[in-house]
Amino acid sequence: MHIKPSAIIIGIILMVSIIGCSDDSTSQRNKDNSVNITQISAKNNYNQHFSNEAKQTLSQKEDITKVVAVNTDKLLVIAIEVPHHERFNLKKVNKDLSKEMDEKFKDLTVELTTDKKIVLELEKLEGQLRKNEISKKELKKQLKHISKLLKEQT
Repeated sequence: MHIKPSAIIIGIILMVSIIGCSDDSTSQRNKDNSVNITQISAKNNYNQHFSNEAKQTLSQKEDITKVVAVNTDKLLVIAIEVPHHERFNLKKVNKDLSKEMDEKFKDLTVELTTDKKIVLELEKLEGQLRKNEISKKELKKQLKHISKLLKEQT
């Protein structure tokens, strides 16, 4: 039995198109998922109203999959995650969103990043805030340290 080369080529094309279609369906499912945010109570040691407001605003953006934010009375640090295919536009996304957050929170120094390490640091800090395991003084110290890390990277 001899298989024609054209049959092999057609078979390969069909397999590639089937694989390509399945990737589209998973990316469509990712778009339907909501953004991963955690609201922090305003009754904690430190009022997190500004960070909760920033999370609400940014979670409505199409290009964001996760938002983590913590604030003191003068500083708001926001870390976001974007879908993998958006990482090519990271600089533009960061610039646009930073500008929007600066305009929205004029009374605060706003720092926005897409760095995974900062996302993890802020998640840890949010967890401590939720459990009331951190004092105002320690919160300021930790946020200042995170801000310093951000400035070292740029």
